[in-house]
Amino acid sequence: MKILLIEPRLEHGIVTYKQRYNPFSIIYGNPSLTLPMVAAATPKGHMVKIVNENYEKIDFTEEYDLVGISVLTIAAFRAYELADFYREKGVKVVLGGYHVSALPDEAKQHADAVVVGEAELLRPQVVEDAEKGKLRQIYVSQEKPD
Repeated sequence: MKILLIEPRLEHGIVTYKQRYNPFSIIYGNPSLTLPMVAAATPKGHMVKIVNENYEKIDFTEEYDLVGISVLTIAAFRAYELADFYREKGVKVVLGGYHVSALPDEAKQHADAVVVGEAELLRPQVVEDAEKGKLRQIYVSQEKPD
């Protein structure tokens, strides 16, 4: 399968280390390691692309079989916008992240499946279910990663 993992842009922007002294900067941070960890937990044989919208643009002409979106509350509206866009194109969408774990019922309205808790532990099952066309509406991680 061809899989896209997205970190939605923060609506108020993000600044890099070099830009941190700009008095107009809202948020200072480094790229999250969440999506690289999720990509690493994806079973072999799948092509995975990661796009962090805070640093690069999504190529909306590219075709994917599955899209995963990591959702922070500050970026939830953008995440839902992206999820709705891909679902309208017939692409299966999985949402996860802090916001989804806090509000899974809200997130389910914009996704084929949601992941509550640690996605790395559930990733192989989610991908296998997506391949079979049998995504569950909700996946809940009971364990914590080492």
